[in-house]
Amino acid sequence: MDSGVLPRVDRHFPLYQRWLTERLATIEDPEHRLLLRHFATWHQMPRLRAKAEKGPLGRSQTNHTKQEVTRAGAFLAWLASRGRAIGQCQQADIDAWHTESLATRRPAQSFLRWCMKTGRMPRLTLPPAVITQDPSRRGTAEERRCPSP
Repeated sequence: MDSGVLPRVDRHFPLYQRWLTERLATIEDPEHRLLLRHFATWHQMPRLRAKAEKGPLGRSQTNHTKQEVTRAGAFLAWLASRGRAIGQCQQADIDAWHTESLATRRPAQSFLRWCMKTGRMPRLTLPPAVITQDPSRRGTAEERRCPSP
């Protein structure tokens, strides 16, 4: 790679691929394993490749991608414990999943959006991102448009 004979490959990408293979091997349910493999192959890897073409992938980018797979797998197992497959997921399931701990549940949203977009589950509403601001600094809409002189 240094001499230009081989194309440059971001080292984090093959490390992610190896991690994914090992992670998927730990998933007992074959349908869950296949669904997560499709998610990684058709959603995550193209995004990682595009980012790698622009510059080196950082550890945080691949760690975030790993977290998405991990939380997606947790969601599938949790949903199965409620007696449902992904195609049977209901709004009450989405609400209950996110109620338990929104911060740790949020990484599964990329997977859930992908499932809805690809028709693997019904279109449901995901909770919005929580934006924390100091309400005393926000002011009214009028104050933001027309600040005092």
